[in-house]
Amino acid sequence: MQKVILFLTILFIAGCLSEKKEKKTNILTENIVVSKSSTSKPEIEDTLSNDKKTENQETKDSIVVTHKLTEPEKETELTELTEETEETEETEETEETEETEETEETESNIEKSTPLNEEKKEEIVETEIKKIRPDHTTWNLLTKKYVSATGKVNYNDFKSDITKIEEYLSHLEKMPPKNDWTNNEKLAYWFNLYNAATVYLIVKAYPIKSIKDINGGKPWDQKFIKSGDRIYSLNQIENTIVRPNFNEPRLHVAFNCAAVSCPKLLNEAFTPTKLNQQLNTLSKTWINDPDKNKITENSIGISKIFEWYVVDFKKGVIPFINKYSNTKANDSAKVRYLEYNWDLND
Repeated sequence: MQKVILFLTILFIAGCLSEKKEKKTNILTENIVVSKSSTSKPEIEDTLSNDKKTENQETKDSIVVTHKLTEPEKETELTELTEETEETEETEETEETEETEETEETESNIEKSTPLNEEKKEEIVETEIKKIRPDHTTWNLLTKKYVSATGKVNYNDFKSDITKIEEYLSHLEKMPPKNDWTNNEKLAYWFNLYNAATVYLIVKAYPIKSIKDINGGKPWDQKFIKSGDRIYSLNQIENTIVRPNFNEPRLHVAFNCAAVSCPKLLNEAFTPTKLNQQLNTLSKTWINDPDKNKITENSIGISKIFEWYVVDFKKGVIPFINKYSNTKANDSAKVRYLEYNWDLND
């Protein structure tokens, strides 16, 4: 029974509460209607403004959302760019490495080829020297062809090649000695020029019996030898150029006077590299030729060249002779000079 009473009491309370709620709802509804009807224009504008702010805020939120959404895309793009950059750098490093390797290989090849380059340089230097030094090949060939080992000269056949002698003399004319030439280069030049000019002088006048048959007995004074812008005689070459400027007594076996008693004409051209050996050979041959010098221990019959040019043998005539003679003469040996034979050495 008590339970029934309790249940009815609860229902009564619930009904009362429901009626109160309905009344409150009606009052609120009426207030809202009245409020709407009495709302002013500024309030409407504020409402509109708030709506716009809301819309703007929504837009901003949308942008933020969009931005947030696009960040991964940017990260993707950056990643791709980074990868491309790294690839480019790797490529460049590879290319640089290859270039470096190629450069090292090239340098290595250059280093390996250096000896060849040095040889080429030496060849170039020699070639350049040849360009500014006379070429004695023509005279070398002519003397081998027309001069015997004993020094006899075939002037008759030499005459058939007179144009080659002229060409050689013309070549020497264009190549006068320079200050930077060595003494051997200068001496070889003057010896060859003198002898070629002597042969040319005789060949032009041939047949003759003696060189003294030319120019009234004074062939050595005839000026016809050109060297640079100068014209010389045989005497000038020997006595004003070579003898005063070179301390070389062996010059007397080099200059050939085309006479029987003269030291023999060398059957090759003088060259700077062989000059000393050539002069020694000629000196030895001349001193030991019994037709030109007669040497014993106590007396010597020698060429008049030693008398005419005694001042050139500064260490003395006998010491010079003994240097090349097979028989050594005493320092006190009696000296006489043999008659000089001017007949042509043909």
